[in-house]
Amino acid sequence: MKNYTKLLLIGLSVAAISNNANASGYQLNEYSATGLGRAFAGAGVVGDDFSAIAFNPAGMILKGTGGQIGASVVQMHSVVEGKLIDNVYGQKLPDFPEGKMDYYAPLPSGFAQYKINDKAVVGGGIYTPFGLASIYNHEWFGSGHGIRTELEVVDFAAGGAYQIYDGLTLGATLIYRYVHGDLVNSLPYQPDSRNQFDLDGWDWAYNFGLMYEPVKDTRFGISYRLNAAHKVTGKNRIKRAQGPLAAMNGSHHGVSKMTLPNQLLFSAYHKLNKSFGLSASARWTKWDIFDNFVMTSPVVEAVVPENWKSVWTYSLGVDYYYNPQWTFRAGVSYDPTPIRSPKYRTARIPDSDRLWTTLGFSYQTTNWQVDVGYSHLFMRTAKSSNSDGYTTLNARHRNYSNMVGVQLQYNF
Repeated sequence: MKNYTKLLLIGLSVAAISNNANASGYQLNEYSATGLGRAFAGAGVVGDDFSAIAFNPAGMILKGTGGQIGASVVQMHSVVEGKLIDNVYGQKLPDFPEGKMDYYAPLPSGFAQYKINDKAVVGGGIYTPFGLASIYNHEWFGSGHGIRTELEVVDFAAGGAYQIYDGLTLGATLIYRYVHGDLVNSLPYQPDSRNQFDLDGWDWAYNFGLMYEPVKDTRFGISYRLNAAHKVTGKNRIKRAQGPLAAMNGSHHGVSKMTLPNQLLFSAYHKLNKSFGLSASARWTKWDIFDNFVMTSPVVEAVVPENWKSVWTYSLGVDYYYNPQWTFRAGVSYDPTPIRSPKYRTARIPDSDRLWTTLGFSYQTTNWQVDVGYSHLFMRTAKSSNSDGYTTLNARHRNYSNMVGVQLQYNF
């Protein structure tokens, strides 16, 4: 029975709802519409919204008392073509429809802070730092490798910044994190069956930052997000299993442990003159901790090789300050995948290198500011040759994504 159950979770991955077309792996940045407009270049040190607590908490010192609410809507489009090979007999399994994804996912966020004096500020935020959703048509040919993967990580953050002397500011954030996952696939050779894991849990994480401004409007920042190992528990529900797998039908206790990657972020901003500002960022994500994915229940014992690598992401942005009310911005970013080869690319995370192209604008009144950002992601065709021990999914994933972010700020 364990030989059969090892197949059930091959390709399952870690935690958050949105979609895998955002940052590489299952990482998200879409909690700043101003940041989206410049491809998140200068994240945390530009100082034109209240989201610094999520990127570099030292940058909170750049804003006064106020807050913002916003949301990004992500469109994911994917077509998967290929074949499923029976590993035992080396034969192509009967044709099924191709895999398709075409859906929209909202990502809300909110931030607020209070400036105690010129040197100290405290605040909080709610946002989604990691996310993944892969939702295929139920009858597609790779249903045993994944039908639905909806995973959610929500951070409830509280932190502050303190300027220790002119030009140098330190910041720190304490994060209480909620993790939820809902994952579905069919059983081997039984496309009408369903295996579902619905798991959640809470844990802690931390973010530390430093910002240095040697001269006015020229800033450099470095931050480090220390993530933790998370344990999630819940239910493993199996339906419509037949033959030797029928004994697995029912609801069982499920458990998974995962470690989200630590992140190091370098950002810079320089205002050239009254009209233009330039920004840049480089972010390192320690994805090599994601070497195996383990999930168990009384009828499942699965260790899925992932073998990811750590990667650097680079962004450049420009702001055009047309007048005191209107600002226009644009950006570009290169975001490589952490997946080493098609052997480790699963249907649940058909990740590939992507190029971000972004545009945005802000309109400001005395106290209010409206921000809008847009991005189109050009994504390299993702090839997979991933085996679960019983079948091999040889496929090509043709993906693209569009994002629109809108937020409203109020400055007291």
